[in-house]
Amino acid sequence: MIRARHLLAGAAAAALLLTLVSCGGGSQAAPEPQLRLRATAEQWRQDEVARQLGIALHNDGDRPVWISRVEPDLPSFEGEAPADTQALLPPNGLRVDVTVPYGTGGCVAAAEASYVTVVARVEGETRTQRVRLALPHPNELLNRLLADDCAAETVRRTVTFRFGDWTDLGADGVRGSLVVERTAAATAARAQLHTFDGNVMYRLAYQRATPLAEVTAAAPVATLPFVASPLRCDLHAFAEVKKPFEFPVRVSLDGGKQLYTTVPVDEDDKKALDTMLRRNCGVPPAGS
Repeated sequence: MIRARHLLAGAAAAALLLTLVSCGGGSQAAPEPQLRLRATAEQWRQDEVARQLGIALHNDGDRPVWISRVEPDLPSFEGEAPADTQALLPPNGLRVDVTVPYGTGGCVAAAEASYVTVVARVEGETRTQRVRLALPHPNELLNRLLADDCAAETVRRTVTFRFGDWTDLGADGVRGSLVVERTAAATAARAQLHTFDGNVMYRLAYQRATPLAEVTAAAPVATLPFVASPLRCDLHAFAEVKKPFEFPVRVSLDGGKQLYTTVPVDEDDKKALDTMLRRNCGVPPAGS
């Protein structure tokens, strides 16, 4: 009987211990705070120059959220890259932009559905969360960037552009030439140059014709002489211009639609243009 009572007492103690362990050891970690984030893709003038997208992040929750990393997932582009940041998103839908490189678009009809993944932490919390956010789809901006890159690549496969030698004309500006050359890999029989534009700083003067220039297998090189002179000389323009050496052209291949690209500008080209511009505008040399 004594042994039986000892066994019963031991069993009761073990049951009590098991109950205590179950109550104490079954606690769960606090759930992660719910994040209410959304994203859109934007692009400002300075982003165009750097080939970046502004990922506009919106916090629709009621607590501030810290963003430490933004990872774009753009299936129609190659070479997009993440960006580390320390961005604080205020609550109630206020927006903060984080810029990321978007790479180079391929030649497809429209951009596929695209996303960004953000590493986020609610202010006051220590844990971070990875949140995948869909960008609006269809996306007009991504479609435009895709079309621009495809057009530029199509043109590059057919013709190259470069500036020829420069001649200083003093107060009249600087004389140059646009050299258009058919590539060895070109499949189009004819490439025609339709427009050649200056920009916010430079005015281009040349003899108008339709087309401005044409290259074929029989005549693979064409030259368009022009004179560049200042378009604006105010200091505000010098301070704010984002693309001082961008010169757009439009080209058609075998009579097709006009495709947009820009003329590559090397350091000698920049020096000739900038020296003339600053001298004729009375603006000190850059860096002085």
